[in-house]
Amino acid sequence: MSPRRILAIAALAAVIALRIEPRLLQLPFMDRGPLMRGYALFADRLWPEYPRFLEGVRAHTRPGDKVTVVVPLMKWDEGYSYAYYRASYFLSGREVLPLVDAKDGLHRENFRAATYVAVWQAPFPAPRTALVWSGNGGVLLRR
Repeated sequence: MSPRRILAIAALAAVIALRIEPRLLQLPFMDRGPLMRGYALFADRLWPEYPRFLEGVRAHTRPGDKVTVVVPLMKWDEGYSYAYYRASYFLSGREVLPLVDAKDGLHRENFRAATYVAVWQAPFPAPRTALVWSGNGGVLLRR
């Protein structure tokens, strides 16, 4: 190998080494669990009863049931995305139908298709529903 080529490789290696963030080198050796759960844990601190409410909903529904969720913040970026994805996690085996999409479009057809409506800390008119369970800041209604 020519000295010029060795010098070019060494210069490239030096540039790369100087541009790498030192924390990135530590990442393979760190416990990444807290990073992976960070958002959910942060949001769970804002809504501490919500996971317990979803556990109650899970206890009162069966696999295969269709559930939709109503929460105080019904805009996707303001809280509904968290509520929907957290419900999908806690209610595994059930079909969680979103009422709002990423563009804040309302999906009434999902409300009509749901067997259960899980209402957490939100005023909700409940025509033609029966109370199944109440606890942890919310109610579970059967349509």
